Amino acid sequence: MAHATIHGVMRNPLLPLTAAAAAVLPLISVLGCTPANPPQQSARTSPVASTIPAPAAAPCTNQSYAPEALFSQAKPGVAVVKTPGSLGSGFVVRHQGGNTLLLTNAHVVGRSETATIHWADGSQDVAAVLASAGGSSPLNDLALLEVRGQRGRVLPLKRSGVNVGSDIVAIGAPQGLDFSLSRGVVSSVREQGQLLQIDAAINPGNSGGPVLDRTGCVVGMATFKVPDSEGLNFAITSSLLEEFLGNPPQPRSTEAPPIANRAAPAPEPTAEASCWFQMERGATELSPGLCRVERRINANGHEVFDVMERGGPTRSVVMWDDDSAEVFLDGRRYVGRWAIDADGDVRVNVAGGVFAFRRG
Repeated sequence: MAHATIHGVMRNPLLPLTAAAAAVLPLISVLGCTPANPPQQSARTSPVASTIPAPAAAPCTNQSYAPEALFSQAKPGVAVVKTPGSLGSGFVVRHQGGNTLLLTNAHVVGRSETATIHWADGSQDVAAVLASAGGSSPLNDLALLEVRGQRGRVLPLKRSGVNVGSDIVAIGAPQGLDFSLSRGVVSSVREQGQLLQIDAAINPGNSGGPVLDRTGCVVGMATFKVPDSEGLNFAITSSLLEEFLGNPPQPRSTEAPPIANRAAPAPEPTAEASCWFQMERGATELSPGLCRVERRINANGHEVFDVMERGGPTRSVVMWDDDSAEVFLDGRRYVGRWAIDADGDVRVNVAGGVFAFRRG
C-alpha cells in the first residue's frame, strides 16, 4: 500500500501517569471493570455535555452520623451501573432540567454509549453516557451519566478537604453484592489533594461508588486498589469531582490532537500493516503499524469502525454518505473527510492531518 505521500497526523499519546498512579494502575483490572478505553459517543445525534452551572454550597453540616444512618440516607442516591462487559457503581450528583445526572468511573462504562442503572428500590433505568474524561490515568477516571426524569437522591459533594484519620464509609456493589457498605478511615491524602488513600474495603464492583464522611457528604469516589495488598485503596477526591462537573469534556472538531511524544515503534512490514500513521509533525511518510479494525453498529444504527492501535488509543470512525467523517478519540469528537484510496483502504483527513486503515 503506497501511503508515503500522505501528509498530516492523527496521533494522540496515552496520557502519562504520575508516579503514584503508575504504581497502582493495575488495580483497575483488579476491580473487575472494563479496560480504560475511550467511550464511543453517538454520532451526530449524541448528547453533547455542556458546562454544568456551579451548584449552591453543598448542605454539609458538622453533624456526625452513625454508619447505619449514613447508609440509610445515602442508599437512595447510589446506583449499580452495568454495561455488557462491566459492573460498577455510581451516585446521583444533580437533578437538572427534569433529568438525573450520575457520576461513575470511565473504566466502568468503557466505550459503551449507554449503561443500565439499578436502583435500591429494585427499579431500573437506561442512562446515556454524556461525557468521559477517558480513564487513561486514575485522576481522569471519570464519566457523567444522564437518566431521564428525576430519580434517586442527590448526594452532596464536600467542598472542604478531608483530614487524615477521618472516618469514612464506602457504598457499592463489591463482587456484584449490591448496596454493600464498608467502613474505614482516610489513611492519607495524595497527588496534591486529588487522591484519597483509604482502608475501607474496596472490591470489584465498588468502582464509581461514593465514599462519604460522617456528615453524609461525598468526599471521594472509589476508583482502585493496589493488587495483592490489604487496605491500600484509593478514591478520587470531591474537589476533582467538582472540577469535572463544572467543565466536563466536550467533543471538539477544530483542535488537532498532539503528536505522540513517545518513541516511534519500529515499522512493521507493510504487507502485514492494517493502519498507517504519521509519527512526527511535518513528516512526508506514514509509518505502517499493526492494529485491529472492528466494524459495529452503534445505538443510532450507524456503521462505526473502531481502529484499535496496538499499545495505543482507539479511534472510532463514522463515515457519512456525503464523504464527511467523524472521529471519536479520548472522549472528543473531530470532524473531517474520508475517501477510498487506490489500494481500497480508507483515508481519513481530520484535524489538519491524515491517517489510514484497512477495513479487512
